[in-house]
Amino acid sequence: MTSRKNALLCLVLLCGALGLLLLYDQHDCAQLTFSRESGFYEEPFALEMSAPLGMKIYYTLDGSAPDENAHLYTEPIQIVDATDSPNVHSLRTDMAYETTMDGIPYKLPDYPVDKCTVVRAACRDLDGNFTDFKTESYFIGFDKKAGYAGMHVISVVTDPSYLFDYDDGIYVFGRGFDETVDQDGNPVDDSENFSRHGFQWERPADIQLFNTDKKAALKQSCGIRIQGGGSRGSLPKSLNLYARQNYSNARRFYTDLFGTGYMADTLTLSAGGQDTVVKFRDMFVAALTAERDFCTMHYEPCVMFLDGEYWGLYWLTERYTDTFIGHYYDVDEDNVLIVKNGRPESESDEDWSLCISMMNYLNDTDFSIPANYESLDDVIDLQSYLDYYATEIYIARGVDWPGTNEAFWRVREPSKTDGGGGYLDGRWRWMLFDVNTSSLEVANTETDTLVYTMERSPAFANLCRSEAFREAFCITLMDFANEIFSPANTEPLMEGHLALMEEPLDAHLTRFFGEDRSFGPEEEMEKIGTFLENRKSYIAQFLKDDFGLQGTLSTVQIETSDAAAGSVALNTITPTFDEAGKWQGDYFTDYPVSLTATAGEGYRFTGWEVESAQGHESIEEASTKLTIPEGGLTVRAVFEKESD
Repeated sequence: MTSRKNALLCLVLLCGALGLLLLYDQHDCAQLTFSRESGFYEEPFALEMSAPLGMKIYYTLDGSAPDENAHLYTEPIQIVDATDSPNVHSLRTDMAYETTMDGIPYKLPDYPVDKCTVVRAACRDLDGNFTDFKTESYFIGFDKKAGYAGMHVISVVTDPSYLFDYDDGIYVFGRGFDETVDQDGNPVDDSENFSRHGFQWERPADIQLFNTDKKAALKQSCGIRIQGGGSRGSLPKSLNLYARQNYSNARRFYTDLFGTGYMADTLTLSAGGQDTVVKFRDMFVAALTAERDFCTMHYEPCVMFLDGEYWGLYWLTERYTDTFIGHYYDVDEDNVLIVKNGRPESESDEDWSLCISMMNYLNDTDFSIPANYESLDDVIDLQSYLDYYATEIYIARGVDWPGTNEAFWRVREPSKTDGGGGYLDGRWRWMLFDVNTSSLEVANTETDTLVYTMERSPAFANLCRSEAFREAFCITLMDFANEIFSPANTEPLMEGHLALMEEPLDAHLTRFFGEDRSFGPEEEMEKIGTFLENRKSYIAQFLKDDFGLQGTLSTVQIETSDAAAGSVALNTITPTFDEAGKWQGDYFTDYPVSLTATAGEGYRFTGWEVESAQGHESIEEASTKLTIPEGGLTVRAVFEKESD
């Protein structure tokens, strides 16, 4: 009997010990842990959380920061597809004006928008202090949903009050708008919460970014602000994301998001500005001009979820900062001066002095004097200026350009060393951004943006008084017309955009404008195509009329004996030869064209064969200038294999 009692006692003690071990094991962790990381899962699952011994776990599912009012974790959380849960933030009516800037009316979604489950948790110690905050986002069954193939997906999680609070929420009209009116009783411009700028309107957030394979690419706490100008009153709004040490002990987003090796300190989730329907223009123009002599940004398509709710289609892109310039131009970021919309970003007296000196120089110098014009390229990178203005004028940029949405940069302290690849020379260089307003619009195909720019920009108008500048600009602009914006370059980008973005765009437009909308991306892309098809002839006429050209527009055809044997440069472009090894473009006979041939490995250049109405000519020099006769000319670059 005694032995039985002893055995029973041992069994009880053993079970108790096992229980204690299990209890200890449950809390045997140095920090709060989740059984699953943020990600995409085909099937629902039970999420388990563990905390250090002596701590309790509190969690929320609405994006708010956990506190004593949050859920106390006592059992695993069932993570399922949250799409069927009620829409919350997407039904708000205090986030934007009733229509887009183009007058397209918004429609609240009358169906359950796609959702992910956001879990925010923290540990509470015996003294009631909350520590070890953690945020995860779970997407269940999205492999069966349309609109995500080929897209990055980003979950932006922040306390809803940071977005929608009446006094301090950055996404709403807010109290300031309601209580600030002019003498006629109308709200004052920029009094909306979402129109406020500066660090005081930055809010903390957690982001989880997934690549096109839906694998985690970035997870970090950061700051968020509303980005843009007039688009702040639209939906969805663009956001800037700021990496700061006070959020995550990191001053960069340490992920190569664009395949360039650049670890950005600031990112932008661009909603496209006024490019409401097709979200194409900014990326399109940047891609076409990426090799020109001004800054462009890289773009990745991205679907955003805001506190768990589907929030539309964006471009994840870079932002021009001293860090950006430092990386891409191999200069010291502390030595970078950026001027945007006429104001140096640092606004120091020294930077203001450099900025004003350059603008006064461009505005007031008489560049019709040859010696003055020759000095121009010592102050600015002239080809950067020519390329930038040629781009904006060709695409019919207007409304808020030039003057605004214009930026340029230089190093503050020039150096004669070549460590920056020539970018340490202290010359100003231009930066392309925000070309979604009025550009590539079929209604602006016939708009004389050349004369418009001269009227809006004193510096450009002053430069156009120089015959040498008019020649350089005319040649550059026709290079753009003949090559950069040619069908061979533009059509593949347009077709690829529609193929990739058709389903994501449909989901986005349905979310914000309803299923019964009367517009779509295909129709908008057709309009862009019509603009590009007809713009060249108008650009040529503007040059002739506004610059007083006396010659005619004639065809220059270039041929190569072997497209694989070497390259040909024409003025500022490298022509794209067709399958027959031919290329042609139109140029004014007022100015000669420049040609340079470069032989590839194993080949040598033997000369140019020139045909025109004036006869045949052979030229041996690899670099030459040719006057264009009225009937045009054909030039053949001849290469031959080198003998062994």
